[in-house]
Amino acid sequence: MTDASESILVVTQYFPPETGASQTRWDELSKRWSEEASVTVLTSAPDYPEGDIYDGYENQWLRHEKRDDIDVYYTKTITSSSGNLLRRSLKFVWFMLISMLVGIRYTSPSVVIATSPQPLTGVSAWVIARVKRATFVFEVRDLWPESILAVSDFDNKLVIWSLERTVEFLYRHSDHLVVVSKAFIDPIMHCDVDRSKISFHPNGIDLAFYDVEENETSVLEDLDEEFTISYVGTIGRAHGLSIVLDAAPNLDDVQFVIVGDGAERESLETQAADLDNVTFTGRRPKEEVPYILQKSDVALVHLKPREIFETVIPSKLLESMAAELPVILGVRGEAKRILTDADAGIAIEPDDSDELVSAAERLRDNPDERRDFGASGRKYVNAHFDWDSIAEEYFATITERSG
Repeated sequence: MTDASESILVVTQYFPPETGASQTRWDELSKRWSEEASVTVLTSAPDYPEGDIYDGYENQWLRHEKRDDIDVYYTKTITSSSGNLLRRSLKFVWFMLISMLVGIRYTSPSVVIATSPQPLTGVSAWVIARVKRATFVFEVRDLWPESILAVSDFDNKLVIWSLERTVEFLYRHSDHLVVVSKAFIDPIMHCDVDRSKISFHPNGIDLAFYDVEENETSVLEDLDEEFTISYVGTIGRAHGLSIVLDAAPNLDDVQFVIVGDGAERESLETQAADLDNVTFTGRRPKEEVPYILQKSDVALVHLKPREIFETVIPSKLLESMAAELPVILGVRGEAKRILTDADAGIAIEPDDSDELVSAAERLRDNPDERRDFGASGRKYVNAHFDWDSIAEEYFATITERSG
């Protein structure tokens, strides 16, 4: 990184203090870029995933704060839980409009980056970039509308058509496209986009964050004597965590711990009321995640068996590998390729509880294999998913375009 004259504006619906893949990604990238450039983040008042504004924040029209050297503007939002499709849609449209106004009024960027999901951030960023005569970068973290169709019964043909046209417009009119999975490249090129303007900059890992000592405040403290399989992340429709409830009765000596919140948590927790070996902890601060993983024996990463999910790289896969945990992975495609290349765990068919039972029993009974999988996974993410390298390469991509 060398160009201190750059002024970067990031338009993202989600940002810390919220937790999640998008929030972590832009926290890590913006911190590193702010050492060499002026960085501003334009986001919503934090309410993800429950739809409640976080303590210490208000749903005010505009709040400006400094996070280290980063200027962050939090805009008024339409609060919405992750399971309320109508309010989420209104929230996305509202953020598109208000972020556009705030970006034009309060920022003077040389580069404007929009990150999806959701894709309407791209419309706002494109308008801001054109008004400010800045470089427009569209970051594709999910393919739309395919992603929403994979996890819902939504079938409004007009809205789907509008989303398709909007996303194709953004692909074609961006100065540069950034993808977090190489599997996104071909679908984007099918929209008549030149390969030369697509760059791959995946999510990364800060290994030092997962190097922790014993911590007595871990929510798993009472499970020290149990063989523990942990799922840490959003509990949404895409994640298919009913597989845990199906497997648990056949694994009396295995404790499943589901850490997080989301649209499906309440329903799953109700269904699991009679299962002594399934525990829900609720959402925990990001800072606790390394301690939770440290107390676990195995990590579970799972998505429903949908074709669209074969293109994604779940951040929780990389986090578990960084924590030196063996992984049971129920995701096909790109994620399975990474797990296999890394020799970091066991891949199962999504939604197949019998395979989950077999994998759990195998890892429970083979501590040496668990240790080998964990060590191999950590070595792999260190080589391929280091945040410092990713941030430097990404910065070079966007400053070259803006120059």
